[in-house]
Amino acid sequence: MDDETFRQVLTLFREPNLFGGFIAAYLGLIVGSFLNVVIYRLPLQRSVVMPGSACGGCGVPLRPWHNIPVLSYLAQRGGCSTCGSPFSSRYMWVELICGLASVGLLVHDRGLGVAWLYHFTFFAIALAVFFTDVDHWIIPDEVNLFGVLFGCFAGIFLPSRGDMDVFQEFFGWSIEGNFWGSLLGVLVGIGFFRFIQLLGLLVARQEAMGDGDVKYAAVLGAFLGWQMALTAFFLSFLLGAVYAVPLLLSSKGRGKDPVPFGTFMSLAAVPVALWGDWLYEWFLRFELY
Repeated sequence: MDDETFRQVLTLFREPNLFGGFIAAYLGLIVGSFLNVVIYRLPLQRSVVMPGSACGGCGVPLRPWHNIPVLSYLAQRGGCSTCGSPFSSRYMWVELICGLASVGLLVHDRGLGVAWLYHFTFFAIALAVFFTDVDHWIIPDEVNLFGVLFGCFAGIFLPSRGDMDVFQEFFGWSIEGNFWGSLLGVLVGIGFFRFIQLLGLLVARQEAMGDGDVKYAAVLGAFLGWQMALTAFFLSFLLGAVYAVPLLLSSKGRGKDPVPFGTFMSLAAVPVALWGDWLYEWFLRFELY
């Protein structure tokens, strides 16, 4: 392959086009199918690898053609081909959402490059956390550990976020690269949520944050850096308040009902990862009258 042909092949991945869109959609659907396994099995402390997928009704293992994302669900009319037991439509929607998000990020990041991989991995983690926290009030340690490691080390290959420039401005320390910003983001996330956890125990005599939320805050810090992580935390508290305040005011709210806060962290983190600079500046300009 000569240099010109090689450059043309790279262009298919580096720039948004029909071929890249097909690859992005395919990868997104596959990841969505895997996330369904993660969401279902990890809170139950089961392996995501073995055994293979099977019908929950009759226990018959699913064939490869039964595991084609979205299409298999539609072809089987949402049920097992052996016993007819219904499958949750969420499996299809998670796959479809991942496929669409993958294509959307292809356009946002202008190709299947490092930025696309970084953002799509973050989106997949956020989606898994959203559903595991809604279903089981659990954020699996495996997801948090993977998120912290990937966020810290993969960010090295991205352009600098500039979240360490403040140390240059105030102390004259020249700290370059995203790794240190991510590492500081991990520490800020853990410290901030541990403080809230302690405050809840002292003031309300109950745990305001679970350990899973604290660890997930570290994931957000690793991916976003300390400045954008704080923006995501602030936005997640706003979203949580929109949910919790009406609940408390209604007859159903009793003041100590738990809230799956990881879901709101996920809802806040994704837009901050994509449009964090704009949101950060908007928060700084926001005034209360």
